[in-house]
Amino acid sequence: MRESGEGQPGLRWLALATALAGYSLIVIGGTVRVTGAGLGCGPEWPLCNGRIVPGWDLLAWIEYVHRLIALAVILLTGIVAGVGWRARVSDRWVNRLPLVAVGLVLLQALLGAVTVWTHLEAAVVALHLGVALSYLAVALILTFRTWFPALARHAVHSPLRPWLLMSLVTVFVLMLSGAYTAKRGAGFACPEWPFCGGFWLPTGWTNVDVHLTHRLLALVAIFSVVLLAWQARRVRSDAPWVVGLTSAAAVLMVAQVFVGAANIWFHLHPAVSVAHLAVATVIWVLLVLATLADRALPVLERESSRAGARVERNRPLRAVLRDYAVLTKPGVMVLLLVTTLCAMLVAAQGLPALGTLFWTLVGGALASGGAGAINHYVDRDIDAVMTRTRRRPLPAGRLAPEYALVFGVVLSVLAVYVLTAFVNPVAALLSLAGNLFYVFVYTIWLKRSTPQNIVIGGAAGAVPPLVGWAAVTGQLSVAALLMFLLVFAWTPPHFWALALYKRGDYAAAGVPMLPAVRGEEETRRQILVYTAAMVLTSLLFYPLGVLGLPYLVAAAALGARFLWLVARLYRERSDRLAKKVFLYSMQYLGLLFAAMVVDAVVF
Repeated sequence: MRESGEGQPGLRWLALATALAGYSLIVIGGTVRVTGAGLGCGPEWPLCNGRIVPGWDLLAWIEYVHRLIALAVILLTGIVAGVGWRARVSDRWVNRLPLVAVGLVLLQALLGAVTVWTHLEAAVVALHLGVALSYLAVALILTFRTWFPALARHAVHSPLRPWLLMSLVTVFVLMLSGAYTAKRGAGFACPEWPFCGGFWLPTGWTNVDVHLTHRLLALVAIFSVVLLAWQARRVRSDAPWVVGLTSAAAVLMVAQVFVGAANIWFHLHPAVSVAHLAVATVIWVLLVLATLADRALPVLERESSRAGARVERNRPLRAVLRDYAVLTKPGVMVLLLVTTLCAMLVAAQGLPALGTLFWTLVGGALASGGAGAINHYVDRDIDAVMTRTRRRPLPAGRLAPEYALVFGVVLSVLAVYVLTAFVNPVAALLSLAGNLFYVFVYTIWLKRSTPQNIVIGGAAGAVPPLVGWAAVTGQLSVAALLMFLLVFAWTPPHFWALALYKRGDYAAAGVPMLPAVRGEEETRRQILVYTAAMVLTSLLFYPLGVLGLPYLVAAAALGARFLWLVARLYRERSDRLAKKVFLYSMQYLGLLFAAMVVDAVVF
C-alpha cells in the first residue's frame, strides 16, 4: 500500500483540478443568477431552447456555459473517483472522498434541473449553492490529503478546532442566506445601511425581513471569523499557515461588509454581486484550508523547517510593517501607478471623476503589491543567493514565507474586488489578467527557464495603462494598445541594463538572464535593438492621430537621449554606464507619459 499521493502525481493534480473546477462552477453559477440567465435556455434540460447548441442569445449562452462547466465537473469528478479507487493507498479517505464528491456532484446536477423546472425557486437556488460549497470542501480535503500524505498519520486535535467549525458553519449559512436573499429579490429591500426604516430585527418574512436576517447573519459571521483570527494568533502563534489563512479570511470578511454596504448606498454594478459571491467563496476556501492546516500542524511545520531559515519573533510593530511594505515592491508600484494615472488623464483629456481616479489607483496599488508579495514568496530561494536581494524580509528570516504568500493573495483578491465594485469589470479583468500572467507565466515559469523571460514577461508590466484607460472609458482603443506596446518594448532594455551590472548575482542564482546565458556583447546588442523598437513605437502616437506635435517633440528628444546612451553602452564595456542606462530608463518612461498628459490635456 502506498501513501496517499505517493506514486500518484496524477491524482494530486486531478484533485487540485476538481477544487478549481468547483470554485469556477460556483462563480459562474452566481453570474447566471445575477444576469437572470437561469431560464436563458427555457424550462428544458439538458437541451437549450430545444437545441443542443443555443443561438446568439447572450443569456442562453451564459446558462449554456454554466451547464458545460457543470458537465466538465461531473466528468472530472468521475475520473478522480476512478483513479482514487485504483490507487490502493494507505489513506482510506483518498478512496472514499472521490465517491462522496461523485454523490455531491450528481445531486448538484439534479438540483440544477429542479432549479430550472421550479423556475428558480429561491430555496432551491440556496440549496444548489450549499451542495456546491460542500463539493468544493470535499475537493479541497482530497487535494490536501494527496499533497500532504503524512496528514493521515499525524493529525492533531487543537484548541482552535471549535472556533474553526463555528466560523465554517456561520459563513456557510451566510452564503446560503445571500443566495436566497438575492434570488427572492430582497437585495435592495432596505435602501439604508445599517438601519432599515428604523427596524433592526425581522418581524415576519417579507423581503425586508429576509434582508434583515441576512444582515444579522453577516454580523454573526464576521464576528466569528474575526474572533477566530484573534484566537489563532493567541493559541497557534507557532503555526504561520493557520494564522495567515484565518487572518486573510478576517480581512476579506471586513471587505465583504464594506462592499455590501456600498452596494446598498450606491446601487453598484451587477457584477459586484458576482464578485461578492466570488470573494465569499474565497473566504470559505480559506477557512477549510485553515481547518486542514490546523489538523496537519506537525506535517506543515516539518515542511516549513525544510524550506527556509527560522523566523525572527517579538519584533517591533514598526519593523514588521516596514517589511510588509517591502514585500509590495513600492518602487515598482510607483512606476506602474504613474503609467496608470497618465493613461487615465489622457483617456479623459483632463481629470476623470475623482471616485474613479481614487479607486483605480487603490486597486492598482493592491494589485501591484499583491503580485510583488507573491514574487517575494516564489523567489525567496534565489533572493537568498543574490547580494542585491539577500536582505529582503524572507531570505533574511524576518517574515514567515507563509505570511508573504497569504498577504499577496489577499491583496490581489482585494484589487479585483475594488476595481469590480468601484470602477468597472473591464478594468478588474485586465488587472487580474496582468497579475496572473506576472505570477504564473513570468515568475513561476519563464524566469527560471529561458533568457527571453523578461521579453515575454514584460507584458505583465504593460497592463497598467490598459487598466487606466478602461477605468475611464470602459473599453480599449488604439491609444491604450500603443501605451501597452510602448511599455512592453521598454521593459527589456530597462531590465537587461540592470542585469548587466548585476550579472554575477543572476549567474550565482542560476537564473538564465541574457547576460549570464548569451554573454554581455549579445545583451548590449539586444538592448540597442529593443530601444530602437521602443522609440519607434513612441513616435507612432503622432502619425496615428492619437497625440499631437508637442508630444512628438518630447518623444523624439527623450528617445534620442535613450538611443545615445545605449549606443555608448554597445561600444563600451562599463557597469557604470549600464547603471546609468537603467536609471535613465525609469526617467524616460515617467517623462514620456507626462508628455502624453500635457499634450492631451493642455494642447
